Amino acid sequence: MSKKVLLMTQNFYPVIGSSGNRMKNIYQLLNENGIDADVLTTEPAYPNKNMYKDSEFWDDESLNEEKYKIIRVPIKNNRFQNHILSRLFFYLEVMYRFLLELWKLRKNGYDYILVSTPPIFIVFSAFVGKFVLKSKLILEVRDLWPDSLIGVKTFHNKPIIKIFRFLEKKMYGKADSIVINSIGFYDHIKGKLKQDKPITYMPNGPRVHEITEDNPETKEFRVVYTGNLGLAQDIDHLKLVANLLHAEGIRFDVIGYGVRTEEFVNYLAENDLNTVHIHKPTTRKKSLELIKNSNVAVAFLNDEEVFSTVLPGKIIDYMTCRTPIIAGVKGTAADMITENETGFTFDQTDVEGIVAKIVELKNDKAMEQQLGENCIRTVKEYFLWENNIKKLIDIMK
Repeated sequence: MSKKVLLMTQNFYPVIGSSGNRMKNIYQLLNENGIDADVLTTEPAYPNKNMYKDSEFWDDESLNEEKYKIIRVPIKNNRFQNHILSRLFFYLEVMYRFLLELWKLRKNGYDYILVSTPPIFIVFSAFVGKFVLKSKLILEVRDLWPDSLIGVKTFHNKPIIKIFRFLEKKMYGKADSIVINSIGFYDHIKGKLKQDKPITYMPNGPRVHEITEDNPETKEFRVVYTGNLGLAQDIDHLKLVANLLHAEGIRFDVIGYGVRTEEFVNYLAENDLNTVHIHKPTTRKKSLELIKNSNVAVAFLNDEEVFSTVLPGKIIDYMTCRTPIIAGVKGTAADMITENETGFTFDQTDVEGIVAKIVELKNDKAMEQQLGENCIRTVKEYFLWENNIKKLIDIMK
């Protein structure tokens, strides 16, 4: 008899971004490998509910036809505002609706609940579900919380942060197993545990069919940035890079979404940076196509200690498309890029050095090709979902 698991996540197909794509891959690959997986999620709303009215985002017919295994709960307060109270009410509503649904599912015989955090409030509902469903609980940590909340400088109330840290320890302690998507999280979580507990590293990555084996010949040298333009991504230095690339006459493509997107777009208009091309949020397939047609990809993270533990999904996407990386990052992400020779890393403030390296690559096709080959080798060795899903299956079996 196959094991049965309920995946609990805020973001799931067709939601864009690494978290939605990650849970989609886990769901599909578990079912393909003999684990009976269902999903409990919200209606797609990130970063904007209205964008999912476009059929373009619903591009996987096998998932579109799933009527019973994917359970989507409606959320009334679905505006992703930056105000802390608005977000709090949103997460509380999600938690409440998940609890109602878990009660309905109590007789479905789930062996495991896999819950993805952040947000932490879904984890609270999963703890209740663990007892209601009499299941073991696998906690999947995609971001360190509340450290990431402090890192983006949106919340500084020390008494409440102290409560959050207490809840964080409880969260790790109550889980039967823990899965992390960045090896940089390991020591932090290990230090919060009172007793030994399995922590499994299962990074984001591509499916085999997504790998770019050969880059198309491009008439124009192009640089690309994809993903969130939010509080963690250091948009101020990205603006300066855009300015310097414009001065060099280099095309810069940006697929961006998030709370600072409008600010970034306004900066381009005010400075007449017409070599920078802004693209609306789109499907993963189209995003990978744009990266594949670029010569260099850039990434930034804020210079806060918590972000030194993060391995952004966009960096794996860049490597999947055989596109060398120039990044203003440190810690886990910088180590991965440097050790595997998939690009170059700089202090985030060194925008002149970043652009100088891009110009150097523009004039050195052999180096660009070698870095691209290193990207594909690294992805195939460490990041393929078809290989890494076995780690999760081993936990369940």
